[in-house]
Amino acid sequence: MKIWETEPVRARVATLVALQAKHLERFRDDARFQNVRQTGTITAMDLKTSDAGYLSKLGPKLQSHFRDARVLLRPLGNTIYVLPPYCVTNQDLTMLYGAIEAAASAV
Repeated sequence: MKIWETEPVRARVATLVALQAKHLERFRDDARFQNVRQTGTITAMDLKTSDAGYLSKLGPKLQSHFRDARVLLRPLGNTIYVLPPYCVTNQDLTMLYGAIEAAASAV
């Protein structure tokens, strides 16, 4: 609680929300993705596939792609969730969302 009282955590969270929204915009018009959404600092999107859902065979392929891209994401089937820590930088997010965009072509 002391950190929340003494450091500008709320400002960091507000900045993260705005950065997430900015990075997410490029996926809204990308036909390879659907159901692009954000709640606070959490974002998610579904990679379009005929095999959608939690048990989609796309999940392990996405996980392998992200591991090779050195990005720590664990997709749930064809759904990609982004839950970054509050200390994430815009540079980190740029790399992460670049890996997500590349995944649509790679898997």
